[in-house]
Amino acid sequence: MESGNRVETGRLAAEIEALLFASDAPLSVGRLSSITGESSTKSIKEALGKLEEFYRSCGRSFGIVEVAGGYQITTLPEYVATVSLLFKSRRKAKLSQPALETLAIVAYRQPISRSSVEAIRGVNCDGVLATLTERELIAISGRGEGLGRPFLYSTTSRFLEYLGLKDIRDIPDMEELEKSLETIDLIPPVEHSVEAGVGPAPGEVLEAGNTGEDDGS
Repeated sequence: MESGNRVETGRLAAEIEALLFASDAPLSVGRLSSITGESSTKSIKEALGKLEEFYRSCGRSFGIVEVAGGYQITTLPEYVATVSLLFKSRRKAKLSQPALETLAIVAYRQPISRSSVEAIRGVNCDGVLATLTERELIAISGRGEGLGRPFLYSTTSRFLEYLGLKDIRDIPDMEELEKSLETIDLIPPVEHSVEAGVGPAPGEVLEAGNTGEDDGS
């Protein structure tokens, strides 16, 4: 019986490994459970632990991290510089200062309406909110109770992925958050990359300073 359990555990770990390699986004325990048919949360987490233990014992260049409410296979920090060379020619994008400020406000005041964001920033934020929504960094999460029941904005799982956070409770203080947001590179899909010979995606904010947006600031 014990041998059979080991075989089942090994099979589950292999299935989870295949799913994590195939997915371009973190997979939650619930999602892994529904796909593999394994109803035990404990078994799923044990399989994840065994995979991570195996990678470390073999000196692999990647590991499993818990981020944005799920699990994902990522390159270890010490190999990031090497891997970044692979994407050196790919056009990167950075958020403009207005977008950084708006995203920080949404992160700390969520859920928050457009008018509330504008009251804090003192300028029209339609363009910036549209850009952040297009980038999947924020999304409409409900409606407010005020006049006209305005849309409310909150950060997304993609936002957590970029910052490497498990959930919204891990958001650092405002100063550290702003520094983290300034350093993230928003790499566009391949079809918008330099190799494809096309310009930036709509709303893309390039390092060269072209904001591609006008929010009145």
